[in-house]
Amino acid sequence: MQLQRHISRRLHEEHMNAPGLLERFEQILTGRNGSWPPASDDPAWRAFSATLAEALANEVAGHFALEENALFGRLTEAGNGDLVELLLEEHATIRAVVEELLPLCALTTRGETVEPGTWAAIKTHGLELAERLGAHINKEELSLVPAVEELLDEETDRELAMAG
Repeated sequence: MQLQRHISRRLHEEHMNAPGLLERFEQILTGRNGSWPPASDDPAWRAFSATLAEALANEVAGHFALEENALFGRLTEAGNGDLVELLLEEHATIRAVVEELLPLCALTTRGETVEPGTWAAIKTHGLELAERLGAHINKEELSLVPAVEELLDEETDRELAMAG
């Protein structure tokens, strides 16, 4: 599908950035190369944990805010209320997982020792996040992006693009 609207392209581009990060996270969580939990002085893990935390705190939050604040009301008015309700439920679930995971990432980013129980929590929440966010992105690519592409006129698209 050739996307004509700025907002549709933005959503699509953000969706395409996440799978690589999620796949890398899954590989770290399920891989057995090296010692797990990672050593507190493991620079690769600390760097990845910081990147992940920033993406979750800023990019995911900003993406959800754009959808919820600028698009979901318009989509509901256009008759896509069921889709909006489903996506809002998924946003709430993903946010809850992120809230559990961010403090754990902060521990590792600060270089604190990751105890086995903490590592188990990182692994549990991380794998849940990868599964839920991956499925959510697929759903949005198949339903939300085309709906937004069809819904927005050129002027509204330009206004939304300039606003954020």
